[in-house]
Amino acid sequence: MKLIYSIFIFLILLSSCANIVAPTGGVKDVDPPKILNKKISEKEGITNISFTFNEYIQINQWEEYFYVSPPVEKRIRKKIKGKSLTITIEDTLTKNTTYNIVLDNCIKDNNEGNILDSLFIILTTSDKIDSLTLRGKLQNAYTLTAVENAWIMLFEENRSDSVIFKEKPNYIAKTNKNGDFYFPNLNNKNYKAVSLTGFDFIYNEEEEIAFLNTLVNAEKDSFISLLSFDPIIVIDSLTKDSTIIKDDSIEVDSLVKDEAKYGKLNIIIGENKQCLFQLFQNNKVINEFSFYEKPFLITNIIPGKYILKYINDIDRDEKWTTGSWKLKTQPEKTTNYPSEIIIRSNWDLELEWDLN
Repeated sequence: MKLIYSIFIFLILLSSCANIVAPTGGVKDVDPPKILNKKISEKEGITNISFTFNEYIQINQWEEYFYVSPPVEKRIRKKIKGKSLTITIEDTLTKNTTYNIVLDNCIKDNNEGNILDSLFIILTTSDKIDSLTLRGKLQNAYTLTAVENAWIMLFEENRSDSVIFKEKPNYIAKTNKNGDFYFPNLNNKNYKAVSLTGFDFIYNEEEEIAFLNTLVNAEKDSFISLLSFDPIIVIDSLTKDSTIIKDDSIEVDSLVKDEAKYGKLNIIIGENKQCLFQLFQNNKVINEFSFYEKPFLITNIIPGKYILKYINDIDRDEKWTTGSWKLKTQPEKTTNYPSEIIIRSNWDLELEWDLN
């Protein structure tokens, strides 16, 4: 097959990643390697991509950062010689397909360790390059923190749900430290979007997973949000009667007798259904409060600064419930109040909270 190709190179200097050592004289080198020449050749199903840089180079965490989308079956070989890098793909590439070869942070210079932040190679086995793009973000469903170094995978809609247990996806991307991911050069098809944290793209039913219940098409969808969850985790309610915060240094009776020492929190939201509120300090749940209907009034709260979390307790079991790939259920929705709240003694705090 004749390989029709174009190369697009995106170079960003990430100076914070450079391992800089002060020289004894002269100007300090803070620049990453620069590409002087590039060449692609294809013969008998083997594709060679070669780069020549302006200085001697070395590999940087290749196994962690390097990938090809769509994924190929055979292992891709690399060779560094002086100022040159050669990548060899031994698979026969699929017809009418645009490939992305991603070398994020894979190359650094030999002296100062300045890292070439991003290098994308785009190849096509067609007479055109697919041009649709898709961006998104992956967060932990419960903590809402970014999930880094997770695989985002797209499967064509005609593939069965069991495909994630045994076959590779059609396209892959990887999340950065902010949980962001990016698919360039997609075609106009419908896909199932799934995220896994393993290294082989195969779901083992115990690792974290995220998925959408609707199909994705890059022609109409420019951004998607995924919530990753552990399918076997259970976060139980701390106490069945959780209207009083427990503190080992204070007798429970004194909480009731001297309410002036404590504060109240009245939460006003548009929804009137079973929900759970949790108060956090130092990333730990101090207590939680379950309600079946309005008003959402919490009393006897020890003064202090808290993070407030809302959980839509749709199964009414008074705890956060995770999701399931087999049942196609999403984890219960959680939302953190956008700012820290302050509870004061003998004070009623009223919060109007738009959950939309």
